[in-house]
Amino acid sequence: MPLNVAERQGAVTEAVVSRPGRQVREVIERIHAVTLVLAALLLLAWEMLSARLNPYLLPPPAVVARGLVDIVASGTVWRHVEATLYRVAAGFALAVVLCLAIGLLVTWLPALRPAVKDINAVLNATSVFVWIVLAVIWFGLSDRAPIFTTLMITIPVVLSNIIEGIENVDRKLLEMASVYRYSHVMVFRHIIAFSVLPYLVAGMRVAFALGLRVSVVAEIFGVSTGVGYMMNFARDTLRTDLVFVWAIILILIMLVIDKVIFNFLSRKVASWS
Repeated sequence: MPLNVAERQGAVTEAVVSRPGRQVREVIERIHAVTLVLAALLLLAWEMLSARLNPYLLPPPAVVARGLVDIVASGTVWRHVEATLYRVAAGFALAVVLCLAIGLLVTWLPALRPAVKDINAVLNATSVFVWIVLAVIWFGLSDRAPIFTTLMITIPVVLSNIIEGIENVDRKLLEMASVYRYSHVMVFRHIIAFSVLPYLVAGMRVAFALGLRVSVVAEIFGVSTGVGYMMNFARDTLRTDLVFVWAIILILIMLVIDKVIFNFLSRKVASWS
């Protein structure tokens, strides 16, 4: 039924009024205005609370900011960040390669899948402190301890996602591959790999963040460089402000890697699907 003049004018007016509202909401979302407001409120609360407490317990934001500027200007931050990223990347890369090899084996021998899932469940249930203690016993005060710890903690996350991806492969594609007599390598390369990729990237994203946190904890016990070591050193020297500084640096590392690398990988995988 056609609209009368009054109804058409009302619709036009509503559209004109709602358009600026949508634009304002888009701007708010683009600049993360709500997040910035919450951060400002948290900073204000931090400042007010630090004024009432001992600086050892909660140093003021200005002191923490000054400490951050000092370690960046001195170049100290780069050496320890590099050490931490090396250990995390090494353990993480080993985990991804190992999990991909296990995924390939499972596609060739499906009967192994229940055993692999059971072993993965055991690994997932093992506490991080078990791996840290064993790593220190087996590898001593060396880079291998946090690398091993990162490896053992990230394997269950990556492997469970790969297994889930394999189990969700389109059966019709597998039947078609069987009709055309694809080899196991061809099936894995042309069908399973593309089906597993989204699951793999999602698992890698979670696993890297987990590995970074775990590696920092392992650094407290076994090495003399890295973000975790510096946090523990700051605690020992009663520099709580530097504990906050290194915690902020750790958060920034993860945010940058997540936004730059894993967002890029996610977009690439989405464009291929």
